[in-house]
Amino acid sequence: MKSGKTSTYILVSLLFFAAIGLITGLYSGLLRIGFFSDMAPRQISPIAHGPLMINGFLGTLIGLERAAALEKKWAYFAPVLMAASTIILLSALQVSGQWLMLLGALGLTYVMGYLYYLQPKIYHLIMALGAASLLVGNILYVLYIPIFELVPWWAAFPMLTIFGERLELNRIMRPPKQAQQLFATIIFLWIGALALTHFDRYLGWFFASFLLIGVAGWLIQYDVARRTIKSVAWTRYSAISLLTGYSWLILTGLFGLWRGFPTAGPIYDGLLHMIFVGFVFSMIFAHASVIIPSLSGKLIPYHKYFYLPLILLHLFLLARVIGDIAWWPVVRKIGSYGNVLAILLFLGGIVFQLIRASRTKKSERIPT
Repeated sequence: MKSGKTSTYILVSLLFFAAIGLITGLYSGLLRIGFFSDMAPRQISPIAHGPLMINGFLGTLIGLERAAALEKKWAYFAPVLMAASTIILLSALQVSGQWLMLLGALGLTYVMGYLYYLQPKIYHLIMALGAASLLVGNILYVLYIPIFELVPWWAAFPMLTIFGERLELNRIMRPPKQAQQLFATIIFLWIGALALTHFDRYLGWFFASFLLIGVAGWLIQYDVARRTIKSVAWTRYSAISLLTGYSWLILTGLFGLWRGFPTAGPIYDGLLHMIFVGFVFSMIFAHASVIIPSLSGKLIPYHKYFYLPLILLHLFLLARVIGDIAWWPVVRKIGSYGNVLAILLFLGGIVFQLIRASRTKKSERIPT
């Protein structure tokens, strides 16, 4: 009994640290665009936005999810290291934080590789390659390679993890074996295109963008979301989030074919946030009602309210991208602030629903 309570405590604690990574990552992102830059605490640097979001938030969350699925105590070292890197980075100890991120990514790669060893399925291999991408990105980060050169590997981490998870869940749709092989081939070629960007950035990203459209097209064709969109409550909400995320993936590919992948500036900003906000956060919104209960043991009651942050997320991202393309700084800032608001509204809605459900459950236990 005590062991079960301890495990739950560890899971909830690590979820809390993942939330800290998210909130501080969002805040440092606001600092990058000038939000209260003169009043901001010096401990949180604007350049910590990427490391906090990728490692502190996504690294901790995905590492925690995989460790819980594996049910091995040693597997929790990866998310613990990622959570620790967040605290260290916020303490302005950048070098120590970088090394903890590297060690966390190494641990996560081992966990994913072990899962593939236990069950050698293609979706486990894709997720293992996602963790390996984070490791590559963090090695380059420790070596002080410019962020614009390593960020494709950071982006590949959540993307490949999601691709693998969707393929795993798509066993319900039972895609033909040839279709699964095609999906895997496109993904392997996409990883190769990311490697090519280090030698020829334009050509590598051109191929990566083209292949990304292929991945999104495959997901739209074979994902179970095409069926579950006719359902209700969380199931329908998840399907809508998934399909809009895949749409952003297509737009990202088209955008990359059109404008390439510059090393800085508004186009660089727009492209990255189409990936991380348009696709990755759509996937987070889609899976939150499953991930959080699996880790915390608490079901999230559904409410139509959750469509508000989902709609705001996409509308404000569209505004941000338009501001980037047209070089309208004010529109870009409005879109940026709106995206942060949408994410916080979603997170706040989850917390509110969990507290409300807990109070309702306690009141039902009180004898009348």
